[in-house]
Amino acid sequence: MPVNRTLPPTLDRSVRRALHVGFDQLVRRQLRGVWVNGRPPVGAVIWASNHHSWWDYFVARAVLSGGGRSDVDVLVDPASIDRRSAWARGGAIGTDRLRSALQVLDEDHVLVVFPEGSLRPAGEVGDLRPGAGWLATRSGAELRPVATRVVMRGQQAPEAYVDIGPAVDPSVLSDALHSRLRDLDSRLAHSDPMRPLPGFTLAVRGTRSWHERLPGRRAGR
Repeated sequence: MPVNRTLPPTLDRSVRRALHVGFDQLVRRQLRGVWVNGRPPVGAVIWASNHHSWWDYFVARAVLSGGGRSDVDVLVDPASIDRRSAWARGGAIGTDRLRSALQVLDEDHVLVVFPEGSLRPAGEVGDLRPGAGWLATRSGAELRPVATRVVMRGQQAPEAYVDIGPAVDPSVLSDALHSRLRDLDSRLAHSDPMRPLPGFTLAVRGTRSWHERLPGRRAGR
């Protein structure tokens, strides 16, 4: 992928791999874990998620990496990218480079997209921009609505929950994403905060709470 032309291709790939390992370790060391409902996608996919937490991209990457996907890119505001930065070398593509986005989808990558267009306060999904649907139509890639929540519950570190929906037509992406996020929020609001959300599977194991590290306590969940 033509992200950074200042490095030889072999070194550029090595830098990218190292950054991805660092991104995944960030999740494992600072979150309680990541729980998933639904199967990680295969082939060319647009991962269309709400964007209500700083963690959203890193959580998506960790889930996909745990499912064997190393070909993960993300569409971001070009103002946040410097070609020398970790973002650029780690697979970030500016929204002003849609040809590059189509290229990685043609290579069967996963492209993480936040259709709301910017980080928003936790709550309902905001109005969606048309980019995710446009990319799906032009590329033929599956468009998957993904509800993501990173929340403090009954443990020391935040927990991430990811609900991966089936492929949808661009015309119903907004409704599908709204519905999945409302359902996820309702389940979180009515669940035991000391236990993982029922129906979700631990995909990425993170850090234990302090009380679990004490002698005589059972390790982890």
